[in-house]
Amino acid sequence: MKMERIFAANLDEVEEGKFLTKTLGGSKVLLTKVNGQVCAVENRCPHLGLPLAKGKICDGAVTCPFHGSSFNLLSGENIDWTNAFIGMPMPGWTHKLIALGKLPQALTTFMVECEGEQVFLNM
Repeated sequence: MKMERIFAANLDEVEEGKFLTKTLGGSKVLLTKVNGQVCAVENRCPHLGLPLAKGKICDGAVTCPFHGSSFNLLSGENIDWTNAFIGMPMPGWTHKLIALGKLPQALTTFMVECEGEQVFLNM
């Protein structure tokens, strides 16, 4: 499968600690900066496919607003898996119930290239 280089945004549109939501190459994408580095992830939590755009960004990670799973925004690595319900923290014994049998998964990330003042994704 051939990767396509797609213009995503102007560099000044991508802000630290905030998501810029785009639909690119048929995928819903979130762009942000982590310590000045532009990153792009799919706007879809791998737990149930719900959007991450309203998730909290903290220390380079996003937390799903629905079930509390958190992911590293640069690598996509899962940090925590299903520890909340509709944003409310739940006791540890409920975490496997909330997961609905799904094992922790990484968030889909996209390769970012900055060229001058423009941001491109390889998709």
